[in-house]
This record gives sequence, structure tokens and C-alpha cells, in this order.
Amino acid sequence: MDLISLDTGLISGTKVTEKGQEIRIFKGIPYAAPPIGDLRWKPPQPAATWPGVRECTRFSIQAAQYRDIHAPSNMQTVPSSEDCLYLNVMTPAKSANDKLPVMVWLHGGGLRYGNGNTTFCDNLGLPLHGIVQVNLNHRLGVMGLFAHPLLTRESPEHVSGNYMFLDMIAALEWVRRNISGFGGDPNNVTIFGESGGGLKVAALMASPLAGGLFHRAIIESGGREFDTVALEKVEAFGDKFFHKLGIDTVDHPLAAARKIPWETIIDSDQELNVELGPKYVFMGPWHIIHDGLFLPDTLVNMFQTGRRNQVPYLIVANKGELTGPGFLIADTMIKDYLRLLNGPSTANSRGYAAIFDQVPEGRKREGAVAAHGTELYYVFGALDNAETWANSMGGRTASGAKSPIPEISNSDRTVAENMQTIWTHFARTGNPSIKGLIEWPAWERTTDKYLLITDPLQIKQGYSDLTKIVPDRSQQVI
Repeated sequence: MDLISLDTGLISGTKVTEKGQEIRIFKGIPYAAPPIGDLRWKPPQPAATWPGVRECTRFSIQAAQYRDIHAPSNMQTVPSSEDCLYLNVMTPAKSANDKLPVMVWLHGGGLRYGNGNTTFCDNLGLPLHGIVQVNLNHRLGVMGLFAHPLLTRESPEHVSGNYMFLDMIAALEWVRRNISGFGGDPNNVTIFGESGGGLKVAALMASPLAGGLFHRAIIESGGREFDTVALEKVEAFGDKFFHKLGIDTVDHPLAAARKIPWETIIDSDQELNVELGPKYVFMGPWHIIHDGLFLPDTLVNMFQTGRRNQVPYLIVANKGELTGPGFLIADTMIKDYLRLLNGPSTANSRGYAAIFDQVPEGRKREGAVAAHGTELYYVFGALDNAETWANSMGGRTASGAKSPIPEISNSDRTVAENMQTIWTHFARTGNPSIKGLIEWPAWERTTDKYLLITDPLQIKQGYSDLTKIVPDRSQQVI
């Protein structure tokens, strides 16, 4: 497996040994053509082929985006590019015949920030548990969700926007065509994501265009924005944006817009967000669109009427997101989750609810809570990654902690091992229960049971009652 044959050509990667296992890593693999020039604000097109062997040993540049106001200052100047449709693969497979389960990571960042190259998801915890992991990069924010009446008129399907989701679908189609070469099973794919990534997972679950491309799903901290927006409303924002750019009255506005440097587009988007008011500063005016194509109806209605892709899914919130002082979204998240869980499901496509409530021992003594993003250290096996801990002291993962690097206990290591075992077992089988570890029942309205992820693992009752928690916003950190 030193060379992998893709439908676009041969690639090489690197190899590392950790805990006695060899993991092969391939970075910056193109899964679609660069969405630049005339391809800006169009569905992704096939990647070009190449002669010889392409070295896939370096990460691609992250998608065009402006400074993440919630990120640490040392992470706000990461180079960005409109040429961003690349993915990374980490595989423990010894041969192309292994047919290991595949987990496709959709990064967080509120649909506007982030990348799939971060120190979180670059850890080897999940591949060491016997899965092939794929991390995606795709268009974001105004570059990935922009809609305009002229774009809609130009489209053969008479829609615009949702380009970032069409990128994800193109990547999942790439997985279906190529992942067997990495020892992965294209018929056993799990999509999983946190925060904005959890929202992406829910949207793909609701979209008929993604049907058959994945077989299980994991939503972590993905509430708050499940209420999608009609195409006409986002088109109206598009009109305002063209006026902001000063091209609404030129002869060929689309051609003019596609010639404007992406940096100018991003800066103008940021200015427009501020002009529109405080509620747009985080998510901006660009949202998931129920357009009749990617989403025939609202995301919530697709779940509540049973029209979602019928796959089993885990749905997780962190305890500190309900109580504060950190980034508070779960005071509405549990209500959002219940709107999804209450939808019709088949016997093999039920939802499993969980609350994560583990805090590193040192931070627990400081009064810290399991804040937004805390579970990622455990899911990806990043407990010993000092750089990642230090970079997450502020912004999205604010927890009340005072020390940059926490003291890690045996209890933390137990929880991390349990989560990686459950997540990968679920990816392998579609059932999160493991004999001798935990019997995790699917959520049902009558029993209202959920898994409390801490040490030890506990099955609790009263998931719906969590909506009654009233968070203290006096110390809120955004």
C-alpha cells in the first residue's frame, strides 16, 4: 500500500508507527476541481487526472475564510485559499482487501471557519482502533453558501447556495469510488462532526442527494442552527451583497463577481455582517437552504416526517454547554435534538442520545466544566497533545479553566478509551452497545434514556428534562 491507485492517478503518502501499529497517512488529496474563476459559486466539478505519482505528504491550505473571532490569536492567521477541495486519509489497513469501516470527519466552525487539518483530527486515536479516517476540507461561509437570483437562473436545477454541502457530497462520492484502495469499506461509511460539523452531519442526513453515501452518523454539539432558510431569503441577502460590492448595476454582475479577489469577498462579507446587526456576527447571513434540491423541505421537517436518510445516529451534547460559563448553545440544543429524535425511524435507524460530562482532573479542581469542544480530546485521543490544549483556552472551548495544560488522570484515559471504542464499534456495526462495557438503548419518548459519558459510563433517564436547565448567562464566554 505504499502507492494508492485513485481514479485520478497514483498517490504516495507517509507512514508512522504508534503503539506498535503502522498507520499510513495521505494528505491533500484533491477530490474535485478547484472552485475558482468561472467555477466560483458552482457545484464541484471532477478533479483533473495527473501523470506519474502525486506526493500527498502535506496538508492543503484551509478554505477561504476570515479571521475566526473565537479562535486563539495564534490560529487567526492560518493561510487560506479558494482552492480548497482536498481531503486527508489515515489508514491502519495492511492491504486493500481489509474492508475496514470508514469514518469521515466534518470539521466545526459554524459553517464559516475551520479546516480538516487541525491537531485535533490529525491524532491517530480512531485509526488505531481499526478504522479508516477521512478528514474533509470544503468551501465555507460566503464562498460556500452564497445564493443570488442570477446564480439560480444560471443553474440547470434552478437553485443556488449549499455549495459547501455539494462539496461534501462530492467527497463522499470520492470515498465510494476510491476508499477500497486504502483498505476501507465503501459500504460502511460513518459521517461525524462537532459544532458546525454536527450541523453538517444533520443536513446530510436530511438530504436525498446524500442517500446511500453513508451508513451511520454522529452529531456532536450540532444544535442551534437546525432551522434552515428558504432560498428566496438567502437570494435577497445575495442582492444586498452585490450592492455592497458595487456590481449590482454592471452589465454582467456574475462575471464581475467571479473576477473579484476572494479576500475582497471575505472582507465585504464581514462588513455586511456587522451592518446587519449582532445576530449575524457569528453565523453570518449565509445558512443552509431548503432549496427543493439539496433539501426538499426544512431540515427539521425532513426528520419529523421520516424523509431523512434512515441510518442509525448518535447525538451528543456536553454538560457545560447547558450550564455555562462557556460557549452556551445547548440551552436550546436539547430542544433541537428532541425535534430530530422524535421523527419516525426504522428499527435499524434509531437515534441514541448522550451527554458528555468529563473534565480533566486538574481543570475540575479549578471549577471547569465540560464545555463546547471538550469531548474532541477524548474522541480523537488527543489528551496528551499540549499544543491543542493550549490553543483552546479561549473562545469556543471556554470552560472556566485557568491552567493552559490540564493534568490528565487515569479516569480521563478511561473515558477516552471508552469513547473511541464505542465510536468505532458503532461505525463498524451501527450499534453503540458493547457487551461488558455499556448497553446503550436507543432514545424513545416513553423511556427517555440517554448515556452519560463520564467515569464510569452511566445510563440515565430524563433526557427531555435537560431542557429545563436554565443557564447562568452572567458569566457567559463567547
